[in-house]
Amino acid sequence: MIRTIVAALAAAVIGFGQEPGGPALPAWNVLYGVSEYANANSMFSSYLSKLRKEEEERRSKVIAGLSTREEIRAYQSETRVKLRAALGEMPARTPLNARITGHLEREGYVVEKLIFESRPRYYVTANVYVPRKGSGPYPGVIAPVGHWGMGKTFDEYQRLGIFLARRGYVVLVYDVPGQGERREYFNPVVNRALIDPGGSHWFVTLEHGYAGAQAILTGGNYASYLVWDGIRALDYLTERKDVDPNRLACTGTSGGGLQTELLSAIDERIKISIPVCYGGCNPDNPTRPGLSIIDVDALIAPRPLLMIEATGDPRPAVASKQDRHQEIEHLYKVAGEANKTRYIVVDGPHGYVPDMHKAAYSWMQKWFAGADVPAENLTEPITAVEPAENLHATASGEVTMSLGGETVSSLNRAHAARLAASRQSGPDLKETIRVSAAIERPAGGLPARTLERLDRGSYMLEKVVYHSEPGVYVPSVLLLPKSGGKRPAVVFINEDGKADPKLIEHYLEPLVKGGFAVFSIDPRGMGETDPEAPRTSRPGDFKRLVHDAESGYFHDAIRVGKTVPGMRALDAMAGVSYLTGRPEVDASRISAIGHGLGGLIVLYAAAFDERIRSVAVTNSLVSYSAIAENEIYSHRFGGFGPGFLRGFDLPDVAALIAPRPVLIHNAVDAQHRVMAPEAVRKAYPQAHVTVLHETTPEGIVKRYLTMIE
Repeated sequence: MIRTIVAALAAAVIGFGQEPGGPALPAWNVLYGVSEYANANSMFSSYLSKLRKEEEERRSKVIAGLSTREEIRAYQSETRVKLRAALGEMPARTPLNARITGHLEREGYVVEKLIFESRPRYYVTANVYVPRKGSGPYPGVIAPVGHWGMGKTFDEYQRLGIFLARRGYVVLVYDVPGQGERREYFNPVVNRALIDPGGSHWFVTLEHGYAGAQAILTGGNYASYLVWDGIRALDYLTERKDVDPNRLACTGTSGGGLQTELLSAIDERIKISIPVCYGGCNPDNPTRPGLSIIDVDALIAPRPLLMIEATGDPRPAVASKQDRHQEIEHLYKVAGEANKTRYIVVDGPHGYVPDMHKAAYSWMQKWFAGADVPAENLTEPITAVEPAENLHATASGEVTMSLGGETVSSLNRAHAARLAASRQSGPDLKETIRVSAAIERPAGGLPARTLERLDRGSYMLEKVVYHSEPGVYVPSVLLLPKSGGKRPAVVFINEDGKADPKLIEHYLEPLVKGGFAVFSIDPRGMGETDPEAPRTSRPGDFKRLVHDAESGYFHDAIRVGKTVPGMRALDAMAGVSYLTGRPEVDASRISAIGHGLGGLIVLYAAAFDERIRSVAVTNSLVSYSAIAENEIYSHRFGGFGPGFLRGFDLPDVAALIAPRPVLIHNAVDAQHRVMAPEAVRKAYPQAHVTVLHETTPEGIVKRYLTMIE
């Protein structure tokens, strides 16, 4: 009998799945010690990967099902519309104002230093390698540069230009934004890109990702800027008298290979496409649901397509691209043009090595000149490449210093201002936000489990795991006052997770001691399911901001037609559903409180769940406009979504909560600086919104308690 009582008491304290005498587990962590949740930190990424795989398989089936030329043409017509939509609205063609700023006379070729404007005052720096043999017009090649910080002066691109120019091709190698002479965050004091603390050649992915997130908020993406520069580079070549506009090719490696695919898909003036070691960083890739990279490649058919890989790339990636090519090859076979596409692997590192130059030239000669030139028979003497400064088209080697002009950030800022001026509220606002943020209602009947119950003296603590949708579980702690009766309840979401000691001491425990049931949750990818937890501070550098897990969630969600705020709002609403089923909770008095990124989540949740009777947000972003308006910002991408600023901003989300009260406490600007109350009230003029500037946790909790009552 005594043994039975002891066992029962041990089970009550230790909880589900543990034996008496087992390991002592953290009081505020839910998933530790439960083998079922051993992979919690990859739960969100696995969920998104599953959706991505399903989407890619759907697209592959569509392509495999095409059996006639007519079906291919219809499919390509529909796909091209999707690609243009994914890239966002392209600007009007404006004068290029092209000018040659210098020449380098070399044996068999000349290098021209070129500047043109792909948009007004948006300068593109380039080198044009021009043959010295023959009189032209020559076939032309544009070569977008991959993710090398030196841009067009990267030695492998120099050698490509020299190799082809000596053989009768005009080659335009240009800097893409964020590289070469077009560093958009260049700081002359430290002589490097401002957002790259290390000053490495790989800062380019930071520039692309950082400016790209702003562009996505306004309905575009970084890829749209890259593609437009390439289209205007083609425009420039077609205006040259020494270039045959009917013989244009495109080739590039790495990120330049991805640009080659996109440009060839979107612009049929490109007659031959040669992507090399193709692939780019997330913001360079505009794929969406119903549009995969295989769809992009399929738009090139049946024009000649040579896809080149390197043994130096990871073997799984090389094998995957070979499989991809086999899918594309199906279209060429259906069209009766099977000989117009090839996939080859060249010995060498990731890049554009000499054997690749030879293969590219051989392929172009086959289709432009009808000549059979085996790549293995080609030779090329070793040629010294130019120092970077010799190839600069600007006097300083930096567009921002020599010319000023626009950047992706400044163009996006102007675009955001135009959107704000035209944006209108009205009866359709709620549907606009629901669709844009991909807000879904929680499904009923999903499992929830209490894993452990602990007596914390003045209150009871329960460790709870509930599901918001299949494959997604939310670790949570429920703090319950010991006194009986139904209690008002609070769903609490903290950016740095529910186990933050300061959160517990200053907010959760004072609220439960004030008589409220407190449900502190970690939405997907946060807290215990964050692979980079604990996050005890804001990102310490821009590399972490651009390349952390939140950035991956942000881009993967876009690919599958979801948004991170929308999915996390679903987690919060499912938490409300859990609370309404608890006998200790008064379902008519449930509120939501969010700190930092958690504030955005509770705003979305309350806007679409009227069971949430009041909302408070603390130290949260004041508006998405603040991100678009500032060149430098420090907010993680998990709060953003594609095209949000086309239809709404955060104050519009708060407006949907009316007449329920909303408390905005210590709102922060783009750089996490607490804003003056007057500035916040200007952004949130609604009568049901209270703006609070309070510095002590005690004062904040007092306002929380008043709001909930």
